[in-house]
Amino acid sequence: MRTAATRSSRLLGLCALGAVGFNFPLITLWDRSVTVFGVPLMALALFAGWAVLIGAAAWIVERGPDDAGASAPTESAEP
Repeated sequence: MRTAATRSSRLLGLCALGAVGFNFPLITLWDRSVTVFGVPLMALALFAGWAVLIGAAAWIVERGPDDAGASAPTESAEP
């Protein structure tokens, strides 16, 4: 089972990935005069990257215990 420290370190890594991904040198890769269904490529790339980061953060936070073959013990209702 993952600990809070593991989850925190993954979220911190995801934050660093977002900071690097939305920084100047990499964001200029999408600055072209191309449109996709009328949407500029830069705007589409920004919103797609943002959606991926939000989805990854939600997956990290909401994911249950690892499926390593053993589940968390449950308490029985016996007296």
